[in-house]
Amino acid sequence: MKLVIGIDIGGTNLRFGSVTQGGTLYHFEKKYSAALLGEHAVDNLSREILEYMERYQLAGRVLAVAVGVPSMVSKDKSFVYSTPNLKGLENIDLGHMLKEKTGLPVFVDRDVNYLLLNDIKKYGLDTKKKNTILGMYLGTGFGNAIYINGQIYAGKNGAAGELGHIPFWKLDEVCACGNIGCAEKRCSGLYLQTLRDKYFKDTDISEIFTKHRDTPVIQEYVDMLAIPISTEITILDPDYVIMGGGVMIMKDFPMTRLTEQIKRRTRHPYPSQNLEFVFPEHTHAGGVIGGAYAVFAEMQEEKN
Repeated sequence: MKLVIGIDIGGTNLRFGSVTQGGTLYHFEKKYSAALLGEHAVDNLSREILEYMERYQLAGRVLAVAVGVPSMVSKDKSFVYSTPNLKGLENIDLGHMLKEKTGLPVFVDRDVNYLLLNDIKKYGLDTKKKNTILGMYLGTGFGNAIYINGQIYAGKNGAAGELGHIPFWKLDEVCACGNIGCAEKRCSGLYLQTLRDKYFKDTDISEIFTKHRDTPVIQEYVDMLAIPISTEITILDPDYVIMGGGVMIMKDFPMTRLTEQIKRRTRHPYPSQNLEFVFPEHTHAGGVIGGAYAVFAEMQEEKN
């Protein structure tokens, strides 16, 4: 039984798993990623891969490695661009460097692309590979992925789906990406934390929606989220819109208000009147499994 090792790298956690072509997950692990990042990040990550394989006696069983990162990735699924939250893993040819150190084929992609592929497979949203599906994953930042006719849409440079980095009118703040006025400056978990620190200092962030969802500050935050989402929906007229990520699954998140605002701001009568939202169950292994799906498909395509 051949496996793909899926790796989901975040600013806080690193997740590993071994996945079959059918999506069965084995040997799932999660650990803090902070100690691995920095000056020797590539060496540390390659060592983690080799030690993981030795720990579970995977030599000869692994076809490839899939690595998901919260960053722009080149269209050839190797070079990682501009990753301010993952020091040591930005502006480097991560795929080829890991391949050289591990001896395995390595595919790198945006983590949200892997999340979307897993959700599509898990909920059976495109059995005929004809649908257009958008993934909206609101966490620390604003993750977005676009899927059209059986494939993730990457664009000319591999940079498609950076919805968190479209500009907001008259917003002059500098984003972590270096651009000015990005939507993510208002539509993100980081900005929610800023609102908490400014207006609700006595409330734990986990209870911010429970205690303050009806305040003008939080209502404006939710309404702002609808702007980039409804923009992409109006452009692409999708079959499904997946709504996930750490912020959206927080207790008492006002999802009804958000979807109503999205419908109100999306082009009428269509696609507004025929939107289908999907609210996926949160899982720590989604990016790991989705990465494996992507790599199995890629390797099959290369064979053909």
